[in-house]
Amino acid sequence: MSKKWLWALIPLLIVVVAVVLLWFRGQQEQAFVVPEHIIICLDAGHGGDDPGAVNGERQEKDDNLRMALAVRDKLESYGFENLTVMLTREDDTALELQQRVEIANDAKATLFISIHRNSGGGQGIETWISAEKLRPETQLATYIQEGLAAIPMVKDRGVKSGTASNPLASYYVVGNTKMPACLVELGFIDNVEDLVLFEAAFDSYAAAIADGILQMVKLK
Repeated sequence: MSKKWLWALIPLLIVVVAVVLLWFRGQQEQAFVVPEHIIICLDAGHGGDDPGAVNGERQEKDDNLRMALAVRDKLESYGFENLTVMLTREDDTALELQQRVEIANDAKATLFISIHRNSGGGQGIETWISAEKLRPETQLATYIQEGLAAIPMVKDRGVKSGTASNPLASYYVVGNTKMPACLVELGFIDNVEDLVLFEAAFDSYAAAIADGILQMVKLK
């Protein structure tokens, strides 16, 4: 086949890929059925004697809880009568990963969102799903990540599957919850720009996460 024909096929291939992606997205949405009463479980990572990532006196567990409470307040401010928001912890309490999962599963939560800060010298926001990419949580993570990435100055690290060290594994709270779940890393606690942005855009972060959740349950 000549190069001329190859170049002519490129637009067709782009269209085919776009159609397949749209179909895949539609299949994900169809696989998730919004219940009559919606329960959102927000998980503030770490807590108690587990500070999470640390930068001087700043501890990840505190940032996580502040954000989880802000997202809850944002969701509740809409006044949807068919929506309940619960938290795995509302104070500086230590919880095992299994306890967090059990809280969500026992409540038969509709969605589970775990909130964290990153560390390790990078920069930007990313959202993690399980290694099983076909689960409906891909759409949940996409809604949240797109909202966060639209905030000025945010470096978009995208939606990722698996774990940072193993793409075939899953973070425990994401892989063991029975509902669509994702883990949001709201910037690097050891990066100056991310620290400044976390405070400056705090309300925008909370709103983006809340809006992504509402999109998933067809309330926005």
